[in-house]
Amino acid sequence: MKLCIAALLLFSSGALAAGQEYSVTVTAGAFDRDGTIVSFRFPDRVDDGIYAMESGSGDPVYLQVDDNEGWFILDQLKAGASRTFTVSPGPLPAREAFLEVTRQDGDPEVSFRSGTKDVLSYYHSESKLPDGVSDRYRRAGYIHPVYTPGGTVVTNHMSEGREHHYGIWSAWTNTQFQGRTPDFWNAHDGSGRVDGDSLEAAWDGPVHGGFRSNHRFTDLSGPEPVIALNEHWEVRVYRSPQNGAYHIFDLTMTHTANTGSPLALPEYRYGGLGVRGHGDWNEEGNLFFLTSEGYDYSNGNGTRARWSHVGGFVDGRLAGIAILGHPGNDRHPQTVRIHPSEPFFNYAPSQLGDWSIRPGSPWVGRYRFITYDGEPEAGELDRLWNDYAYPPGVSVAIIH
Repeated sequence: MKLCIAALLLFSSGALAAGQEYSVTVTAGAFDRDGTIVSFRFPDRVDDGIYAMESGSGDPVYLQVDDNEGWFILDQLKAGASRTFTVSPGPLPAREAFLEVTRQDGDPEVSFRSGTKDVLSYYHSESKLPDGVSDRYRRAGYIHPVYTPGGTVVTNHMSEGREHHYGIWSAWTNTQFQGRTPDFWNAHDGSGRVDGDSLEAAWDGPVHGGFRSNHRFTDLSGPEPVIALNEHWEVRVYRSPQNGAYHIFDLTMTHTANTGSPLALPEYRYGGLGVRGHGDWNEEGNLFFLTSEGYDYSNGNGTRARWSHVGGFVDGRLAGIAILGHPGNDRHPQTVRIHPSEPFFNYAPSQLGDWSIRPGSPWVGRYRFITYDGEPEAGELDRLWNDYAYPPGVSVAIIH
């Protein structure tokens, strides 16, 4: 796997031209906002970096600019209300390290923290196989471990009997490609696999840290290996709220045909984004599912959901992770695969019938993850989904 060291960056203070100012007006829309992630694009070129936004009331707000897109956290704004900020040159207020998203570069993983709390690690190189596990299960390009604010791990990878489950990962199961039927999910079958290719970039900052990476879906069922799909991941780990209620991060995955042949995806019960929960959740009576429509592990499989919770007790502490689907996803709200007795969850668009990923028409999946301690609060997850699905409106004007 290629590690593009030159692309790893740490955001520094940005620089606007002397006298250059912008007004940024945020409109809450139909929902009350509280700790909402907001992004917008500038009308002209602004250097990457960190800026301060002033609203005339309250403390300055950090603005993080990446590729001409600004990101900030909106504290509170009532439904229907608006607020205008000014972005101008000048020194930044002192940055409080306990609110930063920071990263630690390592091999085989890069890890992220919000303040002093671990959030997640991503394997950009192949993870070490447990003793006795076949080389077929070697893999890079997945997220594990994932933590709650209280430090509880809520994912698992390569557990006994489910060595092909990798924390948070993606793969397709029942496929057709160039007259063959590679299975990229069940690595032990040997007909297909997913490998890490390159870590394009990794960063940190006062609003978000994250990374961009590439993976390969390789068909092994023919005379020679053929890369059927190229996969691109973009992950953003956001600053957690000061009350420590949850951690939050986004995953956007893009699958692009690598040849002139489509990857056909016949109807099937699983495949796509997968999440494997903590090993303690395998114990009877210690696994809890909940979907946005009120279903659980007894009746939720095959239903459509805006968000889904997976959780249970770890060392006597209740913890969970919610996976929110974006309304821009194909076949939204996507159907879910909920295992009746194992801590496995999968958004599975193939449950709704045959489809394909065709040359020139990439498939994009967008998901937001929330981790927390204690029981899931359906009303709070609805609020967070509304923030994700229907973010505040933003208008930007050049003042000078």
